[in-house]
Amino acid sequence: MGSIRLAADRLHVSPSAISRQLAKLEREFDGQLVERRANGVELTEAGKVAAEHFAAIFDQVDLVKGEISDLLKLKAGSVSIATVEGISDPFLSEQIQAFRQKFPAIDFRVRIRGRERVLEALEQHLCQVGFVYDHFTHPMIEIVGQWQQPLLALAPPSHPLADGRRLHLGDLVEAACVLPDDSFGIHHLINRAFRKIAARPKPIMVADQLHFLIRHAVHTTSIVYVPLQAALREVEAGELVPLNLDCKDFDHRFIYAIVRRDQRRSPACEAFINALVSNFPKSEKLDARILKRLRGAQA
Repeated sequence: MGSIRLAADRLHVSPSAISRQLAKLEREFDGQLVERRANGVELTEAGKVAAEHFAAIFDQVDLVKGEISDLLKLKAGSVSIATVEGISDPFLSEQIQAFRQKFPAIDFRVRIRGRERVLEALEQHLCQVGFVYDHFTHPMIEIVGQWQQPLLALAPPSHPLADGRRLHLGDLVEAACVLPDDSFGIHHLINRAFRKIAARPKPIMVADQLHFLIRHAVHTTSIVYVPLQAALREVEAGELVPLNLDCKDFDHRFIYAIVRRDQRRSPACEAFINALVSNFPKSEKLDARILKRLRGAQA
């Protein structure tokens, strides 16, 4: 036997509010759910069936609440990324490792591809966050972070133009170089810059992988045009050095963290974006120190 008054006290509502809700349910189900007696109320057979179903529904609600709580606390979840190659190693790899040390239950899926295919992956909901190089506008995509990454002309220290002299793009027209193919924004940026001086670069190799081009430049004493992050290991190892190139078109370039405007991002993805983007300013300063040290060594 139950009591509407006791139920009202536990729920901190008036007995009349409970009576109104019971009457509403009985109209909704077209049947009597409780029997009112002098000493309280008792569920009818229909009421018992309804109560069992409501209990199952409330159990599912509690389960959903628990799963959402786990996600909010980053006890579960995944992050899907599409990125250009230039940021993938070591920066992105290190950022994922640091994030998983803090939240080991979060897993990652990373697609490494050219700029246009990164945009396609976001458009087609194949990833939650993307990283691209160079400026763009896109009606479906917004920028959530940016990291200044000038495009550099890098060459082995033995290259005849790697002696620290001040260079202009015209000085590189006849120099052998290696270029990424036209799926890379870098390819189009380089060609636009050369067109401004009515010239064309002379690549001895075009490929769809920056790492391959960088290693080929090292082995063949060629120039390779990439941001510092793409060739950081080779630069720090002394295998490549930045030419002292004065080219405004190459200076103010950025790596952008991008997302779909209409996308509801998971808690894990949101937390990872915030962690990674917060490191962009520190990384810019570190890049500047590296370049300053290298320029000083060439002087």
